[in-house]
Amino acid sequence: MGNENYNLVPKVVFANNDMNIFAQYCQKTLGIPMQNIRKYKDATFGSMLSALNDIKDISDAYNGDMNVIFYYAGHGIPNEKDQTAYLLPTDADGKSTEVCFPLARLYKELGELNAKSVIVFMDACFSGAQRGNGMLASARGVAIKAKEQKPMGKLIVLTASSGEETAYPYNEKAHGLFTYFLLKKLNETKGKCSLGELSEYITTNVRRQSIVINRKPQTPAIIFSDSVKDEWMNYKLTR
Repeated sequence: MGNENYNLVPKVVFANNDMNIFAQYCQKTLGIPMQNIRKYKDATFGSMLSALNDIKDISDAYNGDMNVIFYYAGHGIPNEKDQTAYLLPTDADGKSTEVCFPLARLYKELGELNAKSVIVFMDACFSGAQRGNGMLASARGVAIKAKEQKPMGKLIVLTASSGEETAYPYNEKAHGLFTYFLLKKLNETKGKCSLGELSEYITTNVRRQSIVINRKPQTPAIIFSDSVKDEWMNYKLTR
């Protein structure tokens, strides 16, 4: 899912390129058949609902004999009153979170899937910052630390930044900084690296590169459900 072009707030540069190239890597590097890959460009709230319903229908049809990879590049937004986090649909501005997609709901529905594993790559931040510089209007120019959502089921989430940080672009490479190093590691290893190796590589390189080119920290993080805490590091995207 790539949310780049918003109706009411500034765009997320390179988000759709991130989505398209990640989809290509899923097919050509990870070996996922094209008919098993769904792309949602500039998703509205309705499109987000459709995406999750589609995943549920497939998991039911395959009776859990599946592995799910969910990728998102776009705006995240916090609720200033209670610091809950949301994905921002392209037809919303974040001022009314009733029409935004709760991150807690996303994790809950993905965690409840009948699947062998569910891995999320989230190239977004939930501080109210734009990808790059500036703040979304609803964040009033103050970075907010959104509440951390606890995954359930067999859910593992790699996020682009931590706390009040911003998820930056890598302008020279026309990607989000997080996505660039995600793709780079998949390319170098042909997708055969473990999640432990992948998360360490992304975290190390994003932290270093962000300080060099942005002069500001960006620290990717990984969170996971209790049921996979002893095994997630050994998971691989290729089967």
